[in-house]
Amino acid sequence: MTSDAVSEPKVRGAGGDDRGLRVLAQGLGFTEGPVVLHDGDFAVTSITLGAVFRVFRDGGAEPIADVGRGANAATVDRDGVLYVAQNGGRWAAEGPAWPPSSIGGVQRVQPDGSVQWLATDPISPNDLCFGPDGLLYVTDPTRSPHIRDGRVWRIHPETGAAELLLSMPWFCNGIAFGPDDRLYLASTYDQRIYAAEVRGGTLSEPRVAIQVQGGSPDGIAFDSRGRLVVGAIVLDRSRPGTIQTYSEAGELVDEYSPGEDSHYTNIAFDGLGGLVITSSDEGSVLLAASWGDPGLPLHPFRGVATTSTDRPS
Repeated sequence: MTSDAVSEPKVRGAGGDDRGLRVLAQGLGFTEGPVVLHDGDFAVTSITLGAVFRVFRDGGAEPIADVGRGANAATVDRDGVLYVAQNGGRWAAEGPAWPPSSIGGVQRVQPDGSVQWLATDPISPNDLCFGPDGLLYVTDPTRSPHIRDGRVWRIHPETGAAELLLSMPWFCNGIAFGPDDRLYLASTYDQRIYAAEVRGGTLSEPRVAIQVQGGSPDGIAFDSRGRLVVGAIVLDRSRPGTIQTYSEAGELVDEYSPGEDSHYTNIAFDGLGGLVITSSDEGSVLLAASWGDPGLPLHPFRGVATTSTDRPS
């Protein structure tokens, strides 16, 4: 894992609607999982480099940890510990050829960069987030050109105890808790967002909340008004992807094109009115600094007084 390909920031607009867009870093491989760190910088994962990077708000990046295989997403707790959805290299038919012995699961990355396995029950996890109960919720799709199904797990962040909550006949991708604390799940291949109720130890049958238009949903996040923001990728790479915003009623109210990449895979609100975007085909991390919304704080930071540097979104 090296940082010699990381660049300083540059300005990049798109169609006259740049929203203060800047490229913070480049050369990071297939980027995913942006998360805001407690000091206001960002962490991103790289599937192809098997690494977690710190991306500086002012531009540039440096490695945080070498996690191996296929780092697919991340979230952070109150102590600054990062939790990584590690897909084990099984991420696409044309993806990296890691050996059959590679495993997936959830990893913990301590602030000093040390890495431990938390749980290896998920087969090939994609994304994860904390729930209102303080537990981790993890999407675990089957990564096969012939099978489109998946699972949702709930994992204790200290003990690693894992519980299979749900199996579904679709490829589950992005995950987020809405302002109503329902669990929202992106279904990439049928272009839908599902919502489910968390009821104690169970998860209700997911129901379609949004039919995504003009793209396939990957990462998702909620803004401060309860609207769902979606990284809508183009699977066949025939045109640029977009960032789409849907009202609480499921209507498309905004569509933003950051550039020419077909895979704007994931997003995170920075708490200061900006939106962090992973531009995965280009191996870049973007910041739309003038997005205009601080975002809905993530659990475990939701519903408590926070400052601009300790409210990851």
